[in-house]
Amino acid sequence: MVKQFVISSGHGEKVPGAIGILNEHNEAKKVVDRVYTILTTQYNGKGYKFHDTTSTTQNKNLETIVNYHNNKSRLLDISVHFNSASASATGSECLYYDAKSLSAAMAKAMATALGITNRGAKERKELYFLKNTIKPAILLEVCFVTSKKDAAAYRENFEKLCQAIAKVIAEELDYTKKVTISNYYQSGTGKYKIKKNCWAYNSLKFDKKNRVELCPKNTVYTIVGVVRYGNVYRLKTKSGLYITAKKEFVQKV
Repeated sequence: MVKQFVISSGHGEKVPGAIGILNEHNEAKKVVDRVYTILTTQYNGKGYKFHDTTSTTQNKNLETIVNYHNNKSRLLDISVHFNSASASATGSECLYYDAKSLSAAMAKAMATALGITNRGAKERKELYFLKNTIKPAILLEVCFVTSKKDAAAYRENFEKLCQAIAKVIAEELDYTKKVTISNYYQSGTGKYKIKKNCWAYNSLKFDKKNRVELCPKNTVYTIVGVVRYGNVYRLKTKSGLYITAKKEFVQKV
């Protein structure tokens, strides 16, 4: 059975949280929506997402979010927030009750994706969300809404950030990434040019022991067949070797 998660945006439609160069709740919703989509379409993940649209006070907002999490069957709770401080404050951090190693991995992943300071994992047992969710929980502080540097990094690297967050969650819950068949040439013989360095193999199974030669960028191969191997495709060269049919690496010419 696939392990499930719940991810929610901090604060709510009527309790917006910090507002600076960025609006905390608005951006948290975007991150939640994108990370949820990645986990459930690009990975084999299952779970729930939540945005509070009804609460009018901070206490009610916290209760509503935690109640939603606790009413779902899941193994991990994630809350997405943005930090606020002086204009010079910068960086990503992840808060935890008892999930220290996961929080450290998440803080590092966010900071690396955004190219800003890694403020690390911080224990915060007094925070309502972390204290009252009944499953392991982490609270992400993506970056500072008050920092021009952070805001620019966030806007420029939004997709990279969301992919990084999703990857950490996927690794924690043992999700596997789905192979997108549309990324491969599925038919068509003739000339193919190498776009990125890759390897030619003497077998459809691309193990290191089956490597025969490096295929340098801009090399052109004559392809005599396209072969499906599980959920991927291979190009069969005129010499009988196999190279990837992934469009990231090869281009039909």
